Amino acid sequence: MSYVAPTPVVRRPWWQRLLRNPWFWVLFALVLISAACLIHTYVVVHADTEIEQNGQKGVIPGITNQSLKLGLHYAWPTAAVWSAIFICVDRFRTRHLHVWFLCFCWGACVATWVSMHLNTWMAGMLSVAGGVDPASGAGPAVYSAPFVEESCKAFVLFALAVATGRRMTSVVQTVSAAGLSAIGFAFVENIMYYARADNYARVTASAGDPKQALMELVLLRGVYTSFGHPLFTSMTGIGLALGLRSRSRLVRIFAPTTGFVMAVVGHMLFNGFSSVLPMQALKKLWFVALGVVASVVVFIVIRTVREGKMIRHRLGDYVKAGWLPASDADTLSALRRRQWATLVAVSQGPRRWWRTLEFLRVGTDLAYLRDAVVRGLDDDPGPRQIQLINRMNVLRPMAVTVARGAKLSKPRLPNILRRRRNRPVNHELQWAPPQA
Repeated sequence: MSYVAPTPVVRRPWWQRLLRNPWFWVLFALVLISAACLIHTYVVVHADTEIEQNGQKGVIPGITNQSLKLGLHYAWPTAAVWSAIFICVDRFRTRHLHVWFLCFCWGACVATWVSMHLNTWMAGMLSVAGGVDPASGAGPAVYSAPFVEESCKAFVLFALAVATGRRMTSVVQTVSAAGLSAIGFAFVENIMYYARADNYARVTASAGDPKQALMELVLLRGVYTSFGHPLFTSMTGIGLALGLRSRSRLVRIFAPTTGFVMAVVGHMLFNGFSSVLPMQALKKLWFVALGVVASVVVFIVIRTVREGKMIRHRLGDYVKAGWLPASDADTLSALRRRQWATLVAVSQGPRRWWRTLEFLRVGTDLAYLRDAVVRGLDDDPGPRQIQLINRMNVLRPMAVTVARGAKLSKPRLPNILRRRRNRPVNHELQWAPPQA
């Protein structure tokens, strides 16, 4: 069968496309805002704090640069591992570097800055007396901090849903974005917790060995309970995706709300049990928490398998109509074939790899658009469908589109490093043809 012939597309220079891309300005503004938030957070935690207790005034020293560097040293491995996990979760969406960066940067910089000030304000409203951080008491940790922190982390999810419209309808996509926002938040929070513990142990003689106290906290927050923030925010992401994929207005309202409430309640229970229960009871509850994490993992795996079947069926509609070859549905619907096509493209050069990623992304967007049409979520998809099909056909000669039977290319040296071989010269006389 024949498919739609590609229409000629005149592409502007890369810098013009970059300046015309709204994502560039969104990320540019986010970088500036994030830098301002990080600088102000550093000023707040680094400055000395004056306190007055029982009529006596005192000064609590701020966190030193040495402690902050040590906190960063122990916090980044946890953030790197969990970020890689959540990026791998959304394997059906390729070349979404800007979304991944947006979510992580929001959680690490903006969400932590906003929650720090809101937690302090709400702790003051609850009239809680504490140490340096008024939000460090048991009351704010249970009643105010979960609501504030989950609201700040989930804000970027709802903003993306409003900005991208129907394109953000996959559960694995929203879970990936939610997890990156949460792990960014936990990354900066762990830095401050580790630095505060090290700083306190250094200035307090009764605290014992500073390194031992810090390592206990690193194992607790960076290993044993590192799944906390991603787990809670993922519940909001699951509820948001289920609401976006539903035609019922009632489900669209209650599904995200239920997911957010579950995230807040789970966060409250986590903080509450950690504050009041002994260590032996917490060890038993830790296995219960692992069971919840395993349930979420199984749910995401099932949704990933269903996403692949959905892509095959929706692209199959275009194959039956003769608009796409059957190899597109076969390649784009299976993760292992998508990964093999990407690996083959890498062996053929960076340009082919980049075009292959774009081809996979455009084909996935087309499948989700067709699914929205079938579900009745999109009323006028005609121009968008034609645009995506034409783009796939333009990319087809420049990308690896057939995974079955594709073989890796042998590595080639750059032209500069290649040796010029002397070609044999033909010394025979070459007679020109007679002119008419």
